Amino acid sequence: MIAGKTVEASLSKEQLDFIQSEFGHDPDALGVLEDDDIDSLYDKLCDIEVEETMAAGDGELSDRGKMAESIVTVIGNELYGSEDEPEE
Repeated sequence: MIAGKTVEASLSKEQLDFIQSEFGHDPDALGVLEDDDIDSLYDKLCDIEVEETMAAGDGELSDRGKMAESIVTVIGNELYGSEDEPEE
């Protein structure tokens, strides 16, 4: 549940609205999602990013793709970014 609270606090209203629009998740309920649920949401957002990137080819990424990309970046940085950093 810590992951859900971290994600909810890290995302903008626009990003939370996108998640609700795409997946039906109530933005206020993200904070209670279990870690596995957040991982699943992250994977689905990655799928959208890849799908939209492939569709764009050499063209510009769609607004949907840009939003998914921004959310993937935030979640990745917040939840997974420190795992690869060496301890000092």
